[in-house]
Amino acid sequence: MLSRKTAIAITLCLCVAGTATTTAAAGGPGTAADRPNVILIIIDTLRADHVGHHGYSRPTTPNLDEFAAQAFTFKNAITPAPWTSPAIASLFTAQYPYVLGYDSDVVMLDNTALCLAEVLRNNGYKTKGVISHIYVSAELGFDQGFESFDEDNAQGHGHVSSPSVTDKGIAFIEKHENEFFLFLHYFDPHCDYILHDGYDYYPEYDGPLTSGQPIQDLREKAPGMSADDVRYLEALYDSEISFTDQHVARFLGHLKELDLYEKCLIVITADHGEEFLERGDYWIGHTKTTYQELIHVPLVIKLPGQKKGKVLEEYVSLIDLMPTILSAVDLDLPEGYEHDGHPLTLSHDAPIKTRPVFSETQRWGTHRSVIVDGYKLLYDIKARETYLFNLKLDPSEKEDLAEDDADKVRELWPRLNKWDYDMRLKRTKFVSQRPRLTKQQREQLKSLGYIR
Repeated sequence: MLSRKTAIAITLCLCVAGTATTTAAAGGPGTAADRPNVILIIIDTLRADHVGHHGYSRPTTPNLDEFAAQAFTFKNAITPAPWTSPAIASLFTAQYPYVLGYDSDVVMLDNTALCLAEVLRNNGYKTKGVISHIYVSAELGFDQGFESFDEDNAQGHGHVSSPSVTDKGIAFIEKHENEFFLFLHYFDPHCDYILHDGYDYYPEYDGPLTSGQPIQDLREKAPGMSADDVRYLEALYDSEISFTDQHVARFLGHLKELDLYEKCLIVITADHGEEFLERGDYWIGHTKTTYQELIHVPLVIKLPGQKKGKVLEEYVSLIDLMPTILSAVDLDLPEGYEHDGHPLTLSHDAPIKTRPVFSETQRWGTHRSVIVDGYKLLYDIKARETYLFNLKLDPSEKEDLAEDDADKVRELWPRLNKWDYDMRLKRTKFVSQRPRLTKQQREQLKSLGYIR
């Protein structure tokens, strides 16, 4: 008997074979030769409010800002989860993290979940992945659909990976001109926070903290940190962002040199953000909450040949990226694949169709949240506390409106409860298995702050 996933793949291939024959005969768009290349760049741990075109005061991302000026810029993109594995798994599959089996720990991505790379490969795309974090490794199932999956840069907290990730991306595009999908995963903004030459945003700091300190060491020191120490940490983080921006620009520049830039659908985003003691609990890093510093991420999409940019203010979810990318290259997901993503409208004229945007985490915290029309309802399950924020007036979530606006709370509660109920029903679709990590892998994850 065929597995469900095999049946879906066969159905997809048969459908594509039928449509390709008719479109090729007509020589119209959507034929194999005409489909654009697809490039997906994920910058790990990049929070939106530290990006230039989101209004940040430091010039951290001049190259990304220049790219965004000729693309669709989603000013309010939200990740489904504030840590790497579930966030990227959701992006790849259009499934919410809880449905895929993610809760308090990492799991293997179920091979019956259809991934973006698989759909593209089944339709003739050459697929290449270059990653730099164990949490998106082949061992955890993230290589599904990739003909080649390079993990050389998944070397932990002290490894500076952006130059190599870029070099490997360039090596690939120098050998492939048409019908490829390239996934580049940049990791340097993640801890440890390392100072890079040319990007010292706080040279006058003379406190006890230094470049490259392990995250566990920083968390131990956090209760005694001064405001000046925190500013220095953010300056180191910004240095990492600028260093990564430089190397992403090097890759984009090489695309232009090879006359490939205009032939590509290019998506640049992040899996989650980073926290620097904003919430009074002395926490540095991510995973614990669904506050905006962790779930609000940059998202820029450039269509092939696009010259005119557009800024979109609507709240959207990264869970919509898989169907959005496929729609942009005239491909559909097979009808037999049930998912929660919806393709985003990439048009200068048509508006974005909005819907509630959900996020969750159960890793060292128990937060669920929903955003509707700029209002955000956040529920801390463990503490049994409800918070309400007006993100349009209070983007940093400093003023809890739950007591003052009980009507809005009552309006949003049913949406969050129904979503939670639906996710529990859908979770039975996939099997979640814990990976068998080696001692070295566990030590690497501990150094990154993922294991206590």
